[in-house]
Amino acid sequence: MLRRVLIRALCACGVLLHPWSAEAQVGQPIVEIQLDQEGRVVNDPAVLRLIETRVGDRLAIRSVRETIAHLMALGRFEDVRVESEPVGNGVRVTYVLMPRHPIDRIEFVGRVELSQDDLRRRITERFGNSPSTTRLNEVTELLRLEYRRRGFPAAKLTPRLETTHDPDRSTLIIDVNPGPRARILDVRTTQVDAKERSTITEVPDIRVGDIYDENEIGRKMQAWETRMRERGFYEARANQNASISEDGSVFLFLNLEVGPMVRLVFEGDPLPPGEVDRLVPVRREASADEDLLEDSQTMIETYLHSQGYRDAMAMYTREERAGELVITFRIMRGPRYLVRSVMVTGNFVLLTHQLLPLVRLKDGEPFVRSTLAMGVGQIENFYRTSGFTRPQVKATENVIAPENAADPDRLVNVVIAIVEGPRTEVRSVTFQGNMALSDTDLRKRIATAPGRVYSIGEVASDRDAIAQAYHDQGFESVVVTPRAMFAEGDTRADVRFVVVEGPQIIVDHVIISGNRRISTETIEREITLRPGEPFGEAAVVQSRLNLRRLELFQRVQIESLAHSGETRRDILVQVEESRSTTVDLSGGIEGGYFARPTGQGGLAQDRFEVTPRGSVQVTRRNLWGKNRTITLFTRVSLRTRDTQPNTVQLNPPEVIQSDYGFHEYRALASYREPRLFRTSADILVTGIVEQAFRPSFNFARRVVQAQVGNRLSDLYTVSGAYSFQRTRLFDIRASEDEEPWLIDRLFPQVRISKFSGTVLRDSRNPSEALDPTHGTQLIATADLAARAIGSEVGFLKTYLQGFYYHQLPGQRRVVLALGARVGLAHGFDRDIPPSQVDGLPVTGGTINGLPASERFFAGGDTTVRGFALDRLGNERTISPVTGFPTGGNSVVVLNSELRAHLFGSFHGIGFVDAGNVFPLASDLSFIDLRPAAGFGLAYKSQRIGLARIDLGFNLNPQEFVPGAPERRWVLHFLLGQPF
Repeated sequence: MLRRVLIRALCACGVLLHPWSAEAQVGQPIVEIQLDQEGRVVNDPAVLRLIETRVGDRLAIRSVRETIAHLMALGRFEDVRVESEPVGNGVRVTYVLMPRHPIDRIEFVGRVELSQDDLRRRITERFGNSPSTTRLNEVTELLRLEYRRRGFPAAKLTPRLETTHDPDRSTLIIDVNPGPRARILDVRTTQVDAKERSTITEVPDIRVGDIYDENEIGRKMQAWETRMRERGFYEARANQNASISEDGSVFLFLNLEVGPMVRLVFEGDPLPPGEVDRLVPVRREASADEDLLEDSQTMIETYLHSQGYRDAMAMYTREERAGELVITFRIMRGPRYLVRSVMVTGNFVLLTHQLLPLVRLKDGEPFVRSTLAMGVGQIENFYRTSGFTRPQVKATENVIAPENAADPDRLVNVVIAIVEGPRTEVRSVTFQGNMALSDTDLRKRIATAPGRVYSIGEVASDRDAIAQAYHDQGFESVVVTPRAMFAEGDTRADVRFVVVEGPQIIVDHVIISGNRRISTETIEREITLRPGEPFGEAAVVQSRLNLRRLELFQRVQIESLAHSGETRRDILVQVEESRSTTVDLSGGIEGGYFARPTGQGGLAQDRFEVTPRGSVQVTRRNLWGKNRTITLFTRVSLRTRDTQPNTVQLNPPEVIQSDYGFHEYRALASYREPRLFRTSADILVTGIVEQAFRPSFNFARRVVQAQVGNRLSDLYTVSGAYSFQRTRLFDIRASEDEEPWLIDRLFPQVRISKFSGTVLRDSRNPSEALDPTHGTQLIATADLAARAIGSEVGFLKTYLQGFYYHQLPGQRRVVLALGARVGLAHGFDRDIPPSQVDGLPVTGGTINGLPASERFFAGGDTTVRGFALDRLGNERTISPVTGFPTGGNSVVVLNSELRAHLFGSFHGIGFVDAGNVFPLASDLSFIDLRPAAGFGLAYKSQRIGLARIDLGFNLNPQEFVPGAPERRWVLHFLLGQPF
């Protein structure tokens, strides 16, 4: 009898045994295991690790059943069959795997007529990116209805699958024969208004003979509704019904409901004109039903209450007359109540200055009862969190009669009376029922401790913390119950946490499914769940976060698969890969003030220039199945280039020649390799070819750089880099006797080899990185170039940056942003012999200057906004001959601004900046700074991000060159925040 049960169980779980030996094979030793997939032997480690039967073990129902469950959870097989046959002194077990061939491509052939992208979108909306091969009939019917809806009633669609192997995929090919296009044979319009059925003065623009397309007809119906609502018929409705014959004739029925003309009337006290549409959204909602009007009544009263009209009331009536619906709101504001004073009484332990901010009522502001009630609740909660178990808080309003009876305002004295009650202190904290985690482990998780005040909220948080500790150890059904025993007149509390642990869940197998191009090893490396370890929530969350950080997947799902009646679980990790190759095209216009030699005698003059630019970026991810990325980026700008016969000497002035073209460009290729040598560090190798314009010079540069970075924690990141570059300067706008340019005359094409290091601390919210509201960012960077490592010039350069963001309290979103940047550089001495450069004599000696491409410059939309690009400086860093900046070895930039939300997507900005550029590091001063201030307007949208326009004013304009004073104001346009 038992053997028959075993045979039936084996058959039920998919095990097919040879009929004459089935009873004998159950319990026989396994001498060989084979995996067969369409005639091929399977050696995939991801599959082999899921086999529970082992050579040398005895054939058992349990291990076979678990193996089948593991393999089916992998999501790669339609079915798994198990065959066994006797071999020698045992049995050979063969798993026959029947693979799925998921659809990864959809193609249309024949006379398609409709947009193939639209058809694919319809399929993916209903069936996902990979429709099941068992639902082809449903896919076909969906497309047939779509063709019928778009005017092809006789369309015939024939699907077929073309399968491929290794990898197992299939292409869905749909042969389309659309048949004739339907045309409208007759249009009948019906007006369904209850009272006026006689005449329709305006109908949708749909004519007999037009091609039938439900989408186009729907658009015209929507346009008709919009026109009617603009004329005051807010409840206008239009719908269609079509009778389509197989020969392509369409009888179209239009049902139009104009509805009554709606007129809003406001009586009594007026509402601000800008608030009417918001408070009574009849036009926006295209409705005047009772629910909407009741909501409008409530919103009006709430709005008036928030303005201090404590007794305000709003009532409405509906009246239909001669085809017109008149909605009348009668508003009675009553007197306005203002806060005269707020007093707290009865508090002995907690101080008044701790409690008053919780009320949020200030002297002179409108008195709002809802705000007062919220403040009373906040005070009660504050007392409970401070150890008072039975506080009583009551607010009283004392209205002061006005001296002048005609005065519409009333003053209110608010008195908040408090009965504190006893304050409770924790006497002891104990645990009961905990076996997996010790008392010491649990005490580290909680805040409640002997000697601290007893807080109900803190105890509740501790309960959740203990439960989370158990969840992280795989105890998913743990129950934690806090209990408090009070003594000594409720001034002491003994807190006990009673724990019912439940069973611990252990990971059996980690099964990865859905990856096609990305290797399983790459995914496994990011998963913190391991076989044999607890199934913890923290590990699940961290694994999901790690996989999403790879930016390789559109979807990541981690779930557990329970074994029947057991505490071991398989973990199924299902991923949906993103596109491996992306192409981004972008274009834009850059506008701003740029110094050009167009002044008298070739002097620097700020000119407003508009520079069109475009870029192309191609990114290829998951190279060779790993999380490797290669990126190609190209950007060109169309701008004016100024040249002169002598690029060094402008005295006497030469004729300036200008031409317009693609003179500015940047091409970049980068390769990113994460987890370098199986560590947490990433390496980025970059090659750059660029040409760019600066006010004082133009340059062309070739750079090769390798950077290694490591994220030490959520706050700290460190990186190191080596770069080798050649920079050629041209169109230098300088005088021959200006010392900073001597090194550039000696090395017009300078070779720089340098090492760099950066330490970053960032506490900003990653989701707000482009527009932060809180947190800090600190960056320290150091560069070292030396002749010993192949550089023609040597220097040491540091740049320190700090930014602080804080959202100020209040209903309106206002963010305070502060920034400070300090740069210091020192050039190493180098001996040079006497020579001539460009026909000019150079006296031999020692130089220690920095190349222009490495010197500090400031001024512009991201530094000090009262100056044009690079134009900030003093008499030692602004050329007294040309007026162009020479740069320096040190710089200070200080920024502060308030970013306030105004309305909709618009934000207002007010800022104060200061800074300066100094010739040497020893000249750096935090006193000799040049100030600027201004304001701006920003527009924030999901499509373009944040666009800003800032107007900066130079608060202390100078005239370093006679006859060429600095601009008093500068206009800046930029995308994103300046810091």
